[in-house]
Amino acid sequence: MQAKKSLGQHFLHDKSVVWRIVSLIDKPCLVLEIGPGRGALTEGLLEKGLSVDALEFDKDMVEYLKEKFKDNDKLNIIKADATTYKLDKNYCVVGNLPYNVSKKIIVNMINQKHFIKKMVFMVQREVADTISAQPKTKEYSKFSIFVQIFCNVKKVFDVQASAFKPAPKVVSSVVELVPYDVSLFNEPIETDFFGFLKKFFAQPNKTVRNNLKGHIDVQCLNENLILNTRPRQVSIQEIYRFYRYLKEREWV
Repeated sequence: MQAKKSLGQHFLHDKSVVWRIVSLIDKPCLVLEIGPGRGALTEGLLEKGLSVDALEFDKDMVEYLKEKFKDNDKLNIIKADATTYKLDKNYCVVGNLPYNVSKKIIVNMINQKHFIKKMVFMVQREVADTISAQPKTKEYSKFSIFVQIFCNVKKVFDVQASAFKPAPKVVSSVVELVPYDVSLFNEPIETDFFGFLKKFFAQPNKTVRNNLKGHIDVQCLNENLILNTRPRQVSIQEIYRFYRYLKEREWV
């Protein structure tokens, strides 16, 4: 089965990488595997004794996997799009995510985190660096904050291109995301916060004052030092406190 460039397919074949990923999934746990490809990771999960629901978008790959694992009753192969798939069971989610839709898949899974015990994803290293980024780094962004406000994030290890066929032009990384029961702040996060965050990071190299001008009356906040900094310099906690401060005064 040949990889399809249009679907961003790069098939994992390095068994040492497979077992490092499998070791991150604790039994007992029903596994949702996203993008099983030729089934290298699927095989490792099954050999560990885990039951797997494998979510595959490519109809040709679905048929390939059904034939390859036809005698294994612990595997359920589902033809579906992971960017929109709705969960109806509790899972540990694992997958070698297609580079071109990895962020969309992560957002979809986090939005359903009440079904998820843990997520272990292989993504492009730049995406992993963004997910795990801390303030005062160039990778720190509104996407970093979105992920970290709902999950405890750990970048586990890098994976070289030689671990895949065909080899991608970039290095990959494995990240582990463990959802918080509610959020980093132990309270529900209002949808309005993410609209505010988009404005806050509108131009990362400009000051917060410049980004929020026209959205709030910055003149009444002259004493607030956050306004004179750039978005990447401000921690998640500081941004959230600033948002709550504005919200309480009905300024956002």
